[in-house]
Formats: sequence, structure tokens, C-alpha cells
Amino acid sequence: MELKDRILQEAGMLFFNNGIKSVTMSDIAESLGISKRTLYEVFRDKDDLLESCVNAHLNRADCEMDAMTHSSEDVIDTLMRIYAHHLREVRDVQKSVLRDLRKYYPQIYKKIEIRQTEGHAVFKPLFKKGAEEGLIREDINFEILFWLVKAQFKALMDDEFIPTDKYSTDQFIRAIILTFIRGIATPAGHKKIDAIMANLEKQENKQN
Repeated sequence: MELKDRILQEAGMLFFNNGIKSVTMSDIAESLGISKRTLYEVFRDKDDLLESCVNAHLNRADCEMDAMTHSSEDVIDTLMRIYAHHLREVRDVQKSVLRDLRKYYPQIYKKIEIRQTEGHAVFKPLFKKGAEEGLIREDINFEILFWLVKAQFKALMDDEFIPTDKYSTDQFIRAIILTFIRGIATPAGHKKIDAIMANLEKQENKQN
């Protein structure tokens, strides 16, 4: 692995696990076992490194979204995977990270919002495909449905709005599946949801 990629991987982990403000360039250099001089030869400053980490994270997210869209069995499976992926990201990122980005790095935070909005474009064709497959109800306004999806994911980025300290990520996933996704699904879609949920419960029981 090239030095730049090693730095991005380690710095990203430190930022996302510990919060942005609490991590210094010295911390990153020490964690990597390199000198600060070497670190500054690759990245101009902490802002430059942070933006590169965010870009790398967004690019990985795009690839993961594309993989989920193309590897899923059907639209219901795709929707459930996307929601689960986003909710687990909320769980895995230190709460202070998004707060720090909003307060101290508004330009980078704005970029995240823009990329997220662009990524939501995948939902429109998904809803249409789901209706064609007989899994998503046709009597729902897809434009309004798309707006509701965007509102949900925007709320997930607000750590003060979603009480992740009170409820587990899995509880949020189940609640969204049982209300929103099940609400837009047809009876055939409900069967798909029930089958996926039953399979998840089996996997959880095996792990326990």
C-alpha cells in the first residue's frame, strides 16, 4: 500500500473514531510510525488531509452503493441493504465528527450533503423498477416518496435528532423496515420483507 493510502486509512480511522478536533497531525504521524515532516510532505496541513479522507470515504460509499444496487436480488432487498448501510455508518462514526464538520469545516460538510443528495438519485429508478416488479405500490407519488427518503437520510446526519445513544442501530433498521419500506410495498413486497427479516433473525440467533 502506498504511503498516501496508508495515511488516508489511518487518519480516517482516527478522525471517525475519536472526533476531528481531538486528533492532531502529531497523533496521526505517531500512529503511522512516520515523522511529521514526512506527513506534511504528502498533505499540506490537517485541513487538506481531512478533506482527502472525506473524499476517500465518499468514493467508497459510492462504490458500496453501486455494489448493493447491482448485487441485490430485487428492489426490496436493495432498499433494506441501503438503509442498513446508512444506519450502520451513523453507528460507526463518532458523534462529534459531524458536529465538528458542521461547525469548523462547513465547506467539507456542504460537499458531503451535495454528494449525499446526488447519491439519492438512485432511489427514483429503484421505485419505478419496484413498481414494475409488483413489489412497490403504484398509487404513491414517487416525487413525494423521494423527498421523504432524502428527509430521512438528512435526519440521520443530525446526531441530536436521532437518539442513537438510546436505541440501537438494529432497532432503527427494524422500525424503518416495518413502517416506511413495508408501507410502500405491495403484498408481494411484504412477503419479501418477511423472508429477509426471518433470515436476519436466524443469523442473529446463530451469533448469539
